[in-house]
Amino acid sequence: MMNTVSKGDYRMKIKNVLLCGGIMLMAALCVGKTDSTKAAVIVEANGTDDSANIQAELDSMGVAVLKKGETYRLKNSIILKNNVTVKAEGATIICEKPIAFNIPETADYNALSNVTIIGGTWKSEGSGYKGSSFKFTHANNITLKNMTIRAANLGGHSLEFVACQNVTIVGCDIVGVGKSNSKTEEAIQLDVASSATAPYLNGVPFKTELAKSLWNNAGCKNVTIKDCKIVGNRGVVANYTDKAGKAISAIHDNIVLKNNEITGLKGEGVALFNTKIATVSNNKIKSLRKGKADAYTVGLHVANFSKNKDMNNSVITLSKNTVYGGRQAIMFYSHSGVKYGVVTISNNKLFCKAGKKNAIYANHKSANLLTVSSNTAKTYKDK
Repeated sequence: MMNTVSKGDYRMKIKNVLLCGGIMLMAALCVGKTDSTKAAVIVEANGTDDSANIQAELDSMGVAVLKKGETYRLKNSIILKNNVTVKAEGATIICEKPIAFNIPETADYNALSNVTIIGGTWKSEGSGYKGSSFKFTHANNITLKNMTIRAANLGGHSLEFVACQNVTIVGCDIVGVGKSNSKTEEAIQLDVASSATAPYLNGVPFKTELAKSLWNNAGCKNVTIKDCKIVGNRGVVANYTDKAGKAISAIHDNIVLKNNEITGLKGEGVALFNTKIATVSNNKIKSLRKGKADAYTVGLHVANFSKNKDMNNSVITLSKNTVYGGRQAIMFYSHSGVKYGVVTISNNKLFCKAGKKNAIYANHKSANLLTVSSNTAKTYKDK
C-alpha cells in the first residue's frame, strides 16, 4: 500500500526544511564573519618606539587601543587613513615630531574620512614641536574627544585643520608649551587650502605633484568646539590670507564655540575671519597680550576681508560670553566693504583695558542687521 502524505504534513515538512536551511545559512555567515574579523587588541608599549605597532594596528584593524597607565613613544608620525579610531584613555603618548596627519590625494573634503581620537595625554618632553602636532587636510568627519595635548610649541599649532568639514572637538585640554613671541600662531587653527596657508603640500612626504590641485581655496565648515580648555599664543583662529590671490575671498562656514575657556597669550583669544556663520556662546575668552594698542589685544575678534557676496547671508551670534581684551573686548568689522548679514552681540560680560566705553567696537555699516544689547562692560588693568 502506498503511503500518502496529507497537505498539512507536507507543508510542515517544507517549513522545517526552510527553517533548518535558514539556521544553517546564519551559522555559515557567522563563521565567515568570525574568521574574517578579529577583535581589536591592546597595543602594548615597548618603551622605545611604538609608532610602527600603532600604525600597523590602525592599518589592519582600523582601531588602536592604548593601555591605561602606559607610556608610549612615537619616533615617527602616525599616518591617518579612512575609518580609524585611536582609544587612548589613561595613556600617555610622547612625541617630538608631528604626531598624526593625513597625506591627501584629493580635495573637496574627500581626502580623509571618519577619524576618531579619544583620550590620552599627548605631550612633548621638551619645548614642543614647532609646527602642527595634529594636522588634517581636506578631511571629513573628525572627532577629537577628552584629549590632553601638551605637544606643540607656542609658535606652532596643537591642532590644524585645512579645508575640513564636520569636525567635533569636545572635552579637550589643549595648551601650547615652550616659549614663543609670535602673535600670529594659534593653538587651534582653521585654515584655507592655499599655497600661502598650506605650503607643506609641496614638500615631502606629501604628493608634490598634487599640490596645485589641493590648493583649491576651500575653507573649513561645520566645526564645533565645546567644553574645552585652550591656551596658545592665540587661542582659536579661523584664518584668512591675502598672499595667495583669490584665496582672500575664501570663507569658513558654521563655526560653533560653546562652553570653552580660551586664552591667547600674545594675541586674540578668538579670531574668526571670513566666517559666514558662527555661534560663540557661554565661553570665557581672554587676550593676555600686554597693552591696548593693537588688534591682537582684542579678546574676541570677528572680521571680514572677503569679497565673496555669500557673506551677505551670514549669521553671527556672540552671546553670553565673558571676554577680556585690551583695545576692545569684542571687535566686529568688515574690511572689504562686503556686509555681513545678521549679527547679534548680546548678554556678554566684557572687560576692557581701554575702558568700558571701548569694550565693543561694532560697525553698523558692516552688517545688514546689527543688534548690540544687554552687554555689561568694566575697565581692567594688566596684571
